[in-house]
Amino acid sequence: MLTVMSFNIASGKRIDGELDLELTAQAIEQGRADIAGLQEVDRNFSSRSKFLDQAKWLSNRLGMEMAYGPNLIDRGAGGARPKREYGNAILSCHPIIASKNHDLSAVETHPEDFEPRGMLEAVIEVAGRRFSFYNTHLSLIDEEVDRNLTEILAITTSNPLPQLLVGDFNASPSTKHIQRFSKHFHNAFGAGPYPDTYKKQGDHGKKIDYIFHSNHFESLEAWTIQSEASDHVPIVAKIRNLQNYNIF
Repeated sequence: MLTVMSFNIASGKRIDGELDLELTAQAIEQGRADIAGLQEVDRNFSSRSKFLDQAKWLSNRLGMEMAYGPNLIDRGAGGARPKREYGNAILSCHPIIASKNHDLSAVETHPEDFEPRGMLEAVIEVAGRRFSFYNTHLSLIDEEVDRNLTEILAITTSNPLPQLLVGDFNASPSTKHIQRFSKHFHNAFGAGPYPDTYKKQGDHGKKIDYIFHSNHFESLEAWTIQSEASDHVPIVAKIRNLQNYNIF
């Protein structure tokens, strides 16, 4: 069995806006996650996170392997300083054999504060068996979510490996997006009730973070972690492979 987490860490900022990456690490520990998909992770990005490589820091702090997929990149003036990156990370207690960041396309017209989107894939090995673990953070633009889900389904359906997929989808379970996606993947929380996963004042009660899995797996239990480490709620699921798929 594996314990899997999805957690939008909001660049390590607590719900009160203060930077506290140690509290982020503690939330991941509290969930006893074997694999964690993290969104909104900074690497040398800006003063908001003290230009820290948050992915590397969390990897070292938790003793987990790490893969990173940047969606915003600034390579700096003539390479005089490290690349400034912002995106998704995967932490794993098991070996990460390979990783790839899949760029997701944008709509033709987008706001000035446009944020590129992507999906990070890590091939993870447990007891000699491999599967793909995907982590994504989708747009706030409805049309873009629809387009990106089409791209995600194209990527995942062409992959012969068993799959787990987590992320911040910015869409509630009742939307056409999640209803469509649920025809291809199983929601770890089943038919519900689905927990609130976003708690910022004024938007409290949103249900936008997910753990999905392919037919190779089943979810035995899913729950949330109570923490002030982010404006998102960490969600966790205990996953096992079905008997006819000898994975872990």
